[in-house]
Amino acid sequence: MKHAQAVLFDWDGTLLDSFPASYRASLTVLRHYGINVDRERFLETYSPNWYDSYEQLGVSRDEWDNADQMWRENYRTQTSSLFPFTSALLERLDADGYRMGIVTSGDRERIFRELESFGLERFFAVVVCFEDTVEKKPHPAPLAHALEKLDLAAETTIYVGDRPEDIAMGRKLGAFTVGVESEYGPRTVLEDAGPDLILPDASHLPRGMGLD
Repeated sequence: MKHAQAVLFDWDGTLLDSFPASYRASLTVLRHYGINVDRERFLETYSPNWYDSYEQLGVSRDEWDNADQMWRENYRTQTSSLFPFTSALLERLDADGYRMGIVTSGDRERIFRELESFGLERFFAVVVCFEDTVEKKPHPAPLAHALEKLDLAAETTIYVGDRPEDIAMGRKLGAFTVGVESEYGPRTVLEDAGPDLILPDASHLPRGMGLD
C-alpha cells in the first residue's frame, strides 16, 4: 500500500449506509412476484449483480426489467445516509493526494443523484456504474474500466468494498483489496474471500494504509 496512487471504493455498504432502504425495496419487489424471504434468505441470495439474485429467487427473466424499475421507484421513497465517517475519510484521502473513484453495481441515475445530494462528486475522478460494462462484479471488467480511465495500473491501486465480489474483482487484477464489514458483507463472508486487509468499516482505512 505504500506505493498506492489511488483508492477506489464500492458505494453501497462501504460509503453509503443503504442496506435498510435496499432491503425494504427488495422485499416490496419480491412480494409483488409472490416471493417471501426473510433477512437470512435475502443475504444468502444477495449479489451486486441483481440479476443473479432474481434468478436464485425465481423472478422470471422476462420480468427482470420490470423488477428493476419497481426497485428503483421504491428505493427513491426510502432514505439512505452516508456513514458518519464518509465525508471526513474522503477529505483526508484527498488532502493526502490520492486519486479516488467509485466502482459500483448501482445504476448510474441513482448513484449520481446520491453523489450530488451529498455533495461528493468533486472527490471522484471516475465513477463506474452497472450500465458501464457488460460483465459485472466479480468479473474484473468494472475495475479495469475505471483504471483505464485513470490511466493507472492495478498494482498502484487500493480497492475497498464490503462484498466477496468486490474482493474477487480486485484480486483478479492485482489491486490491494480491503474488505470492510457491513450488513451486506459480514466478516465471515469477507474472510472467505481472502482480502489483503479486513477492517470494521472504512473509517479505519487511513490507519490501515499507514497514514495515522
